[in-house]
Amino acid sequence: MNKKHVAVIGATGQIGTPLTNGLLTLGHDVTVITRERNARNSAKLAQFEKQGAKIVECADMHDVDAMANILQGIDTLIASVPGSKEIIQKSEPIWLAAAVKAGVERFVPTEFGSHTQAIEMGDGEIFDQKKHFHDLLMNSGIGWTLYYNGGIFDYFLPNLRFFRKITTFGNLELPIYTHDIEDIGYLAAMAVTDERTINKCVQVDFNALTQNEMLAQIKQNWPNYPFEYEHFSSEYITEMKENSGDEITSKKGNETDKERWGINYVNYVIDKLAAFTEQTLRASDLYPDYVCKRPEEALNDAKFVFED
Repeated sequence: MNKKHVAVIGATGQIGTPLTNGLLTLGHDVTVITRERNARNSAKLAQFEKQGAKIVECADMHDVDAMANILQGIDTLIASVPGSKEIIQKSEPIWLAAAVKAGVERFVPTEFGSHTQAIEMGDGEIFDQKKHFHDLLMNSGIGWTLYYNGGIFDYFLPNLRFFRKITTFGNLELPIYTHDIEDIGYLAAMAVTDERTINKCVQVDFNALTQNEMLAQIKQNWPNYPFEYEHFSSEYITEMKENSGDEITSKKGNETDKERWGINYVNYVIDKLAAFTEQTLRASDLYPDYVCKRPEEALNDAKFVFED
């Protein structure tokens, strides 16, 4: 491993936390960029400092010069933040400009989900925005890595922690590539500091189960529990993708309904949660000795299935 100096935006987030821990565990120098310390992030920032990270506050992260100054000497900049329209259209172009100005070698944008490069324009609103940014990124002259982890256990394995019913979507026979958040973060830390992945996509591909296999597993593990079940058909998902608006009726504060149904369309109808294009490297090939937590383990864990 070649030691890198990595800057992370969004280090205290869902993926940012295990990713940053992974970078520090691997021995990289880490700079965490945050707008401010507050009640929500102070404990995690303090823990990162204890592990050796440098914490830098930048009140205006849309100031190109201020960000470029922070990024001096940085090898890789990672935007581990939710891929909202504002982030993709407004923030990331500024961070990219700052990275180019500072001479950063590699930019890792907010992907961490479905394989945007394998998706056509028009398949989903949020992916269209990402593809526009990718054009900007790939024409900037900076190196890049697009990291695609597919699904996260919390949202792609049937459980009752977030919703009242077991819910499935679209084609129940499609392979769903899904992994534990700790594995996703650690594999990301390895992938985005790996010289083999510059100007490549990385697809995490250790685990794949169909939704039918998941349902069979959960029924086998909990045969006496009266699960309520709901399925959204491919036809319904396609209709909602085309006709939903900008309201936010699920996971408040994140995707609009139109964006959310576009994501469901990509994942469960046209099978692009994971993809293996010519420019895509498989994580299982890059790191053949890495042992991931299996979805079967999670589905056999009462705490995972039932506890919020």
